[in-house]
Order: sequence, then C-alpha cells, then structure tokens
Amino acid sequence: MMIKHTLRTTIKKVNGDCLTPVLIFNRLQGTRKFLLESSAKHETTGRYSFIGANPRKTYTGSNTTLTEISHLTGQSYSYEGDLVRSLKQVMPRVSNHTEYPFTGGAIGYIRFNREQSTIPAVHFHVYDTIVIFDHVTDELTIVHTNIDAEIKEPSIDDIIDQILNGTALSPTEFSMGAFTEQTTLAQFEAQIKQAQDVIATGKATEIVLSRKLQADFSGDAFSLYRDLRVKLPSPYLYYIEFDDHTVIGASPESIVTVYDGQLKTTTATDIEAISVKESLQYDGHTASGILSPTLHAIDALTHLLPADSVTGKSKKLALQAIQEIESEQRALYGGAIGYIGFNGQIDFALASRTVLLQHGQATTEIGATVTANSNPQELYQQTQALLQVKKG
Repeated sequence: MMIKHTLRTTIKKVNGDCLTPVLIFNRLQGTRKFLLESSAKHETTGRYSFIGANPRKTYTGSNTTLTEISHLTGQSYSYEGDLVRSLKQVMPRVSNHTEYPFTGGAIGYIRFNREQSTIPAVHFHVYDTIVIFDHVTDELTIVHTNIDAEIKEPSIDDIIDQILNGTALSPTEFSMGAFTEQTTLAQFEAQIKQAQDVIATGKATEIVLSRKLQADFSGDAFSLYRDLRVKLPSPYLYYIEFDDHTVIGASPESIVTVYDGQLKTTTATDIEAISVKESLQYDGHTASGILSPTLHAIDALTHLLPADSVTGKSKKLALQAIQEIESEQRALYGGAIGYIGFNGQIDFALASRTVLLQHGQATTEIGATVTANSNPQELYQQTQALLQVKKG
C-alpha cells in the first residue's frame, strides 16, 4: 500500500487487479452513489473510472435560486442570482496536483433549460472522498480532500476493506416496458412545419427538435445501467443517484474538458471568445486552446452549451426557434453531465442517449434534425427509441 499526504489531500493506493468498476460500486457502502467510466479503457480519456458515495453536500437549483444542502448538518442555504455564477462562488476550490484528472468535487448535470421542471436545472453532489480505478495499472486509489479543516476525515482503510473484502450486492432484476411516444405524429408534423418556416426565412439552416419517450420501470436501476453499458459501449458512461431520481447514460460525445488550463471541445462555436487567441488549434471536429486566464472552467461549459448537435445551425437562431416550437421543456437532452473538480478541472459529456428514472417512469429523449427538405413522416419513423432493453 502506498500512502501520500499533502496539506489538504490524502491518497492511498492498493493493488486492484481482481476488481472491476462494477464490483467496486457494488461493494462500496453508502447512498447517492455514482460511477463514471468509459468503454475506451486504455485510452487517455478512458483510463480511469471514478466511483463515490455519501457526498458532503448537494447544490441544486432552477430559475435564479441555487440551494446548498449539507448532508452532515442537514442545514441548507440559498443563493439568489444567476445559477452558474452562484455555483462558481460556492464550489470549494482546492489546488492539488496529481496524475489524476479528477480527485474529488462535484458530480452532476446542467440542463438545456434553466427553468424548474420535473428535475432541477442544475444538480450536483460534492464528494470529498472518491475511488479511482486505473485500467492500465489495475491500481485502486482512494482520495480524500479535506474541504473543511474541522471535519474529521473518514477512514480510508475502512473504505479499502469494503472494496477488497466486502460482499458485493447481488444483481437484482428490473422490468421496463416499451418506450412510447409522448408526441403524436400530428403534433410532430406541426412542429416541423414551424421549424421549416423559420428555415425558409434564411435565419437558420437546420433546427434540432427533441421528442420525449417514456416507459414504465421498476426494479434495480444499476442493473439497467449494466445492461446499457453492454449494449451501447461509449466514451462516456455514467450512473448518478439523486434523492428522487437516477440518471444513467452512454454518451458518444464530449462537450468540453479543461485540464491544466487547456480547453478542448467538440462544439467549437465561438471558442475564440473564451480562449487565448494564439493558442487555438483545430483538428477535424475538435477545437482546443488555452482557457482565458480571466475565466473559470465553468464559464467555458456554459459558454459552449448547448452544443450545435442538439440545436442546429445557426445555433443562436435555432435555439430561439426551439424555445418557441417545443411544447414542453427538455428533461436532460441537450444538457451536460460530468464533473467539476476541486482543482478547477472539468469534463462534461453531452446528455445524449440518457435515461432519467423517476417515480416508476423511464424517460429518454431523441433529436430530429429538421431541414428545408425534411419529410415529417420519414423523420417520425427514423427517430426511434434510444434503448431496446429486454425486460428483466
């Protein structure tokens, strides 16, 4: 076992060659658990899987109110104003330099819309202790960051014992019905006509409309996630438990990463506004550069959201059209899911191929790209449900 201490961080490493992220997750005890992983196990972006439980606090908010909830004291605090600005102000910041891109911080999502819906617009758990599994070395690393000096540190040895020697939860069944459309063909045709009217003015060349699908769901959410990760191997795989809903997904696309000040994005709209001009580079669909030193990494995320792939072109005008045409708010589709590290680094995936489990319902959303020549009936047939999951 290797132990490393810094002023605010404790790191312990052990051999984990008999472990997998799923096994670690099932042995780790606690609530509000999460797992972030990738099907690209040995690539730079997929080398590490991150697992955690028992967050110290939660940030949740919609419209102009962000609420901070302490899980140690049960107290809550509210902040008024822009949600993202409030999040930047309250998010703990601890400078630590390790080989890992994430050593603790906030895990969660920012939705496409900022208004209150069935779930908040912004929702993050803050974890001061996380488990890291290295797929290259098979090392298991536990990292604890002391964000409140007076708080007693958890026993990292107990966590290691849970993972190495604990009894994993037995897989349990789940049952999911067929996804059914929440938009009728007539409603969809009317929306496409509205989008094509906007396109005909020359203000936009394409507009991406979302469609919601729902299915009855019961049973074990993590078993559904395990099914999903096999059927849809993806660069971004995530499972996050919130108090009244769970988010799982297999996203094919990154929105933005900021690592050691280096910004990388696949949605390059106006990246010049947030980067050092001389540092900009373009490689296919990816743009990169040095984040402007006057900005926080969270600023880069909100500047780049939403991605062109979920709005259309031209982005600003397509976004305005979506807000006028779509009859209800998007749940998660078009938002971003990922982490904000204590060290200021971020990594967020597009909330695509994502399932929201809440109150016995599984909700997913899919996009339909409308152009001047789109045939409504063909689009309706082509955009099918995200998942084809067998009943458990």
